Amino acid sequence: MAASITSILLLFVTSLMNEGTRFVCGIDEGDFDYDALPGTTHEFKIEVKAGEEDCFAQMVALGAVFHVQYEVLRGGDRTIRMIAIDPSLKTIQIEDPKSEGFISHKATMEGYHHVCMDNTHSRFSGKIVYIYIVTYIMEEWAKYMEEIQSISLTAQNFSRTLTDVQTSIDIVRFHQSESRMHVVRDWYLAIGNNKHIMYWSIFQISVIIMSSVFQIFCLRRLFRTTAVTPSQKPRA
Repeated sequence: MAASITSILLLFVTSLMNEGTRFVCGIDEGDFDYDALPGTTHEFKIEVKAGEEDCFAQMVALGAVFHVQYEVLRGGDRTIRMIAIDPSLKTIQIEDPKSEGFISHKATMEGYHHVCMDNTHSRFSGKIVYIYIVTYIMEEWAKYMEEIQSISLTAQNFSRTLTDVQTSIDIVRFHQSESRMHVVRDWYLAIGNNKHIMYWSIFQISVIIMSSVFQIFCLRRLFRTTAVTPSQKPRA
């Protein structure tokens, strides 16, 4: 019974979590566009070879904040130029060659924004660059986090309920185990008492029989007479 209750609760929580992963922001996961999320975060390292430029693109929603931060970890004089370009191929910002920097831009149009790491000024040494990208719409991101937190809270409530049920089951099992130990103890006590009573009864019966035999023997000795041969002498 306890195992069946636990299994049912586990299946329910699993279905709830599957429901949460099957639907993101109310949209089926198969049709969900992750680029349309209210916010994304990426961090990675790239190697920009000497005299070359390396670019990559990130989808940014209308009105979202596009934040890029970088730092040169190794290579040459540890300086690199960063260029940010909007979907219309208009330059947003150009950073002079330096070891670290950032840009923060609020998108005025939706589309793929490009970030380029330019190492053309260095002809002999490549650079390893750490890049951190964040895009978010504060209002939609807050709403999205509320939905995620509500799902997480529901899962936590069921997990807490499951834990309470499991604790109660463990307590019941403990009491059942204690009851079984008491039954075994009472059983051995009853067996011991039965043997004691049986042996004591046999001893008492033996004493009674021996007392009876002794009494009969004494009585027979008391009333036993000696046989006398009759004589012709007159009696006085």
